[in-house]
Amino acid sequence: MSTSAPTPPRSLENPVDQCNSHVNLIGTFPLEGLQQLPSEGARQCQAILGHGETLGFWETPQSMIEHFGSQLRCINLRQRLLSALPAKLTASSQLDALLDEGVIWLTRLGLLMRMGPSSLGKNRHKSLDASTIASALYTKFNTIVARGILNRLSTPTYTSFEFAITLTAEDLRELRSSRHTRDHLRRLTELRNRGLWGDAPPAIEFAGNTTSPRGEVAARSPEKESTPYQPIPDEFLAQMGPRVLWIVQVLGPNLIHLLDSLPELIANINFASKTESNSMKMTRSIASYFDANPWRDSAGDTILAPPFPICHGSYRGARRAIEEIDPFEWPIRKWASVATLALTLQSAHLWITLLVMAGRIGEIMTLPRESIEWARDGQPYANGKTYKLAFAINGEERQWPAPEILVDVLAQQVKLIEACEKLAKIRKGIKDEEYPVGVPEHLWASLGSSPRADAEERLAVANASLTRLAMRIGMTATPGGRNLHTHRFRKTLSRLAGLAIDGSPKVLMRLLGHKDITMTLGYMLTDSSFAKEIDDITRELRVMRAQHLIEDMYEAVHKPTILPYAGHGGLGAPVLSSTVSSYKSELHRTGKIWEVETSHELAVLLTNNGQCMRLVNAHVVCTKTDGEIGLCSTKKGIPNIANCQSECINRIEERTGRRDTQRIIPIILMNAQQAIKDNDLLTVASYARQLSIELNRFDDIKESWRDNPEVIAIMKAGA
Repeated sequence: MSTSAPTPPRSLENPVDQCNSHVNLIGTFPLEGLQQLPSEGARQCQAILGHGETLGFWETPQSMIEHFGSQLRCINLRQRLLSALPAKLTASSQLDALLDEGVIWLTRLGLLMRMGPSSLGKNRHKSLDASTIASALYTKFNTIVARGILNRLSTPTYTSFEFAITLTAEDLRELRSSRHTRDHLRRLTELRNRGLWGDAPPAIEFAGNTTSPRGEVAARSPEKESTPYQPIPDEFLAQMGPRVLWIVQVLGPNLIHLLDSLPELIANINFASKTESNSMKMTRSIASYFDANPWRDSAGDTILAPPFPICHGSYRGARRAIEEIDPFEWPIRKWASVATLALTLQSAHLWITLLVMAGRIGEIMTLPRESIEWARDGQPYANGKTYKLAFAINGEERQWPAPEILVDVLAQQVKLIEACEKLAKIRKGIKDEEYPVGVPEHLWASLGSSPRADAEERLAVANASLTRLAMRIGMTATPGGRNLHTHRFRKTLSRLAGLAIDGSPKVLMRLLGHKDITMTLGYMLTDSSFAKEIDDITRELRVMRAQHLIEDMYEAVHKPTILPYAGHGGLGAPVLSSTVSSYKSELHRTGKIWEVETSHELAVLLTNNGQCMRLVNAHVVCTKTDGEIGLCSTKKGIPNIANCQSECINRIEERTGRRDTQRIIPIILMNAQQAIKDNDLLTVASYARQLSIELNRFDDIKESWRDNPEVIAIMKAGA
């Protein structure tokens, strides 16, 4: 089957405003008229929306979505229809006519999804974003139209531009095995019900109340289930982390200094000639650099070899080489090794950025070079754009908290990319005055030793960079049996935060940029063993908390010079101290002594293997077990944290809260005295209640303030 295809057009240089253009177009191209739009009208509407000026080519310019798959930038609709048709199909004039109809059908539908209410579910009144439209035209709707073309070739009774309605029950059964295709078929039905689209799958007819048992059961196509991305295993992170940090913190500064020094060293090389001697001159220039500037670590010692093998070369041409080729040699000698290490450093920067920011790949790849900004409180933030859940088709501005390691990594990445761009211009043999004027904005570049690598172009495939990084430093590219993927970093941080942070779902919801908490919980629970890990860690933390309290109480009994109950407070502190003394007496009665592991054994017993000793509030521990009744609740079970009472014998005030108590009491006194002067008795009563709570936390603090005349006056006024 061979059919002619038009020549791909040039991408639009200056598309119109992508956010408001579809609103302004509705007056010129009404939604209900898009399904009958002629070819020229479809082309004009497509051009105004910024999706290309040539009918049959659906474009998504970089100004609309910065990071996008190259195959989706400019979709040849006719070619996509041909790819979905059988290869042995005979070319004919009827087939050409149907292909032309299919191209117009796809263009009209793309315009309708771009301008009209095309979403499903709770967002059904909104249009689709540009990336969803391009993906649907590229992989799903072309398949639907191709099935319609085959049906119309065999049954030429249908009218023009009817494809979806020709689908048979067998076609629908097979297409609906894919969840995404099933959603798009439903989308066509919804658009038909709204009166915006005429061609939709035939409605299912109800045959009766009962199903005939005659005949064979219709075989149902197995549903294609997608496998969610799994978090990166802890063991892999533990080995990979130190290596990535060494590349960033030790190798990075040395490599950037080499890249900054090379322009001066290779100034006498004529790269425009492209002779073989240029390679030898580059090698000598690199060797002369290392003679004067040996690479050193942070301690100032010469790096004789990396702490782990780094592959910066290849065995290509080893059979014809005069001397043995070692891709791990150190120090490096060739330009290819320098270029490979530059790519390795960028991949390490990308690794840390993905793990720290937990951003989507589109958000990470579109970070500007000047993305770090300091807030008034001195906290740095990374400024960028988010696209997936944004209403604006060209994204929305967003900020991420930036720890110190991220600030350093992004700053070093800017130095790396600027040095590589300068070398790229020199190696191209283009003079400064001949080079086009413009300030590059991309942060991640196409680096490496490949002839196709160009530091002045954007990085196209991030997953391949991460995979090669792992392989170059001696790690597997498939941790946990799955390929490294940028989305696995979001799942990894979700899992780690879920294990380490109390109230992590709400924190992660903001960090990941989710609109719904259920989406965040789905990320956290991707790993089937996650719930058990949380339970195990929670139990261990409770046992550790109890063990520290027990050791403090034991020390307080044997060292009377320190504060009572080792500085801990609350009515639960003397109860725990008495328990420790009783357990020590029991050990003595049985001929045993208090050993190092004794406090841990007692902690396991008192917490019922980690079921109690909960941290119910800042510096407040509850010793209530599930089988006890406390002041917080008249029922057995877990404590009612919201009703924790300071008079409860299960409440222990940790000594870490003493400083806060000592600081807050003078403030309460000052405010209460002002309320007394203002004759605001209700406020005085509130301050008196708060003062009573703070004084009852620690006995020694209460004793020091008990005879204070200001305290006595406030208590009387608030009574």
